[in-house]
Amino acid sequence: MLEREIKLFIPAPHRADLLQYVQQFSQTQSIELAAQYYDTPQRCLAQRYAALRLRREGQQWVQTLKMRGTDELSHLEYNHPRPEPSLDLQVYQNTPAAPLFAQLAAPLEMRYETHVQRTLIEIRQNQTLIEIALDNGEIRAKQNTLPIHEVEFELKQGEMAEVFALAEAWLVRFHLLLELRTKSERGDALYEYAIKHPMALSGQDAALALAAQPYRLPSGFKPETMDVPSLYYQGASLFLSQVIRNAAFLAGVDDMQAPPQQQASYLTLMRVGMRRLRSCRQLFKPWLTTAEVGLTQQLRKHYKAFGQWRDKDMLWLELQPKLIAAGLPAAKKLDRPHSKTTSALELAASTPYQKLLLQQLRHFVLQQSLLVPAQQHPAALAILIQRLQQLWQRIQHQSHDFLHLNPSAQHDLRNQIKQLRYNLELFGYSNEHPFYATLAKAQDHLGDLCDAYVAYDWYTQNAMNKAQKQFAQTWLKQKIQKSLRKSQNTLVRLNHQRATLSLEELIPQ
Repeated sequence: MLEREIKLFIPAPHRADLLQYVQQFSQTQSIELAAQYYDTPQRCLAQRYAALRLRREGQQWVQTLKMRGTDELSHLEYNHPRPEPSLDLQVYQNTPAAPLFAQLAAPLEMRYETHVQRTLIEIRQNQTLIEIALDNGEIRAKQNTLPIHEVEFELKQGEMAEVFALAEAWLVRFHLLLELRTKSERGDALYEYAIKHPMALSGQDAALALAAQPYRLPSGFKPETMDVPSLYYQGASLFLSQVIRNAAFLAGVDDMQAPPQQQASYLTLMRVGMRRLRSCRQLFKPWLTTAEVGLTQQLRKHYKAFGQWRDKDMLWLELQPKLIAAGLPAAKKLDRPHSKTTSALELAASTPYQKLLLQQLRHFVLQQSLLVPAQQHPAALAILIQRLQQLWQRIQHQSHDFLHLNPSAQHDLRNQIKQLRYNLELFGYSNEHPFYATLAKAQDHLGDLCDAYVAYDWYTQNAMNKAQKQFAQTWLKQKIQKSLRKSQNTLVRLNHQRATLSLEELIPQ
């Protein structure tokens, strides 16, 4: 059975209002759920994006296996009633799940539990039946506990578009946050943390421990098929996932309050995901629908707004400590900058931004991003390769004149290198591929150069006094010259690696 659902986190200020709203519906059902999740010590199931549980639903035990579906919101689900809380793996024989259990490296063991008070209602929109589950409870893994405060919208019958419409209306009304992590994903992470750290954690501390690192794309991505729609939806969905997951961390999902450095890392990786997505859309621009172009333009506005905060983080948390260590006079306190009007956290949690992320997800899940000719044009893939070749030729041309480019043109060159690098990820290029690795190094060196330019301009305009201005300018000029040399050397190596981009070169063997 295919399960499709949207999960939204409920921030603390809105929980009482949402619960009161749900309780106004007729035929509201309340049920206690207690679930045990099983895996091997090597995480054989979790590594293949599967989760196996035994759950008590009222007086009935149910064994459930969930496997990843075609997108972030879909799962293949197998449910089997059980007379007692014991596993029966024989039920998966002669099913697509059979290979999962045939290759287990060790016996299954209970790793974590969930205890949830669930309030259920069903809503019919047009011909679509939607089940809404309001969950409050906790995940328990050894001595650690993580709170659960979320609402799920599951398609029971009809059209997924109606589920998105209803979820969006609730998101706007109750200022909810889009959350892609399942209970099993969080439980698995909490258990892994518990076996490595003996000190018990709960609440915000546990949430923060699970978000100690920003979300990065998984390694080893390989496109399933080499046609335009598949390449676009697979890659763009992957990039959007990076955006949504880091946005949730930055916005304070699970009520966590991350320190400045951690917030800065979420912001950086979220913007990387946004840039990846924009680069993907630039490549596929001939086939994008008008609505998809509109979403791209909205995303770009948010990208720029978050970019102002990223520049502040770079100044306060990265470059200023180095300047102070070098002897910067009259240094300011090393805190993340504050604003009287807003912050990066508030921007990430804002309803307009969260609504936009949900709309982006809707387009990918419902596959509403591309025009029909993308599927029918026999030369679409060749056109795609030609567009990549044209991008690479622009990079080559600007690289030859790099030392004569002004800072704005150097920044533009970096953006083109980023675009090509992220486009190559769609074809399965890994960090180890020589061409990809050199693109990444060129991007990093040019990034250091552009950051130094930003810092130089800032201290020129905002230095505390003449001595600080002169010191900062001298130090940053040296950094700019060093970054220029590194960038030039890397660009030379990059141009020596490849003259053209053909179909055979783009598809790694």
